[in-house]
Amino acid sequence: MNPRFAGFWIRALAHLIDFIIWNLIELTIEYGITLPLHLSAVWQQVISVLATLVIPYLYYVEWPLWKGATIGKGILGIRVVDSETGNPMTRKQAIGRLYAYLVSYAILGCGFLMVAFHPQKRGLHEWISGTHSIRTRRSPITSASDPTVPGKTDEAH
Repeated sequence: MNPRFAGFWIRALAHLIDFIIWNLIELTIEYGITLPLHLSAVWQQVISVLATLVIPYLYYVEWPLWKGATIGKGILGIRVVDSETGNPMTRKQAIGRLYAYLVSYAILGCGFLMVAFHPQKRGLHEWISGTHSIRTRRSPITSASDPTVPGKTDEAH
C-alpha cells in the first residue's frame, strides 16, 4: 500500500491549529503564574523563557511521540512517520524536526512551502529529520473528490 502524503493546505491548517493551542498553553502558564503571584519583572522573564523553551518541546516532540502527531495533525487525520520504514518517528527524528522548523522559519517559510511543490509533499523539516506526514483517515475539511482518501468519491457524476 502506498502512503497518502498530506498536502500543503491541510498541513497549513494543522500548523495553525497547533500554533494557537501551544500559544494558549504558553500564555496561560506565563500569566497564570506571574500575575497571581505578583512576581517581579525578572521572574516574569525567567518563567516566560522557560515556557518558550519547554512548551514547544513537549508539544512538538513528546506529544507526537505519544500520539503519533500534534493535536492539529491528529484532528485532521495526519500522522508523522519515519520516511524509510513507515513506523512512528523516533525521539531523535522528533527533536530534529522541531529544530528544522526553526530553519524553515529562518528562510521565510520556504522550507514549509516545499510541501506544495514536492511530489511526496515533504518539507525541509522532513528532509532533515527523515520523516513524512501521511493521511491516515478522512478529515473534516477533505473535499468530496479528494483521491487521497479511500472510499471518498465525487458522487455527483
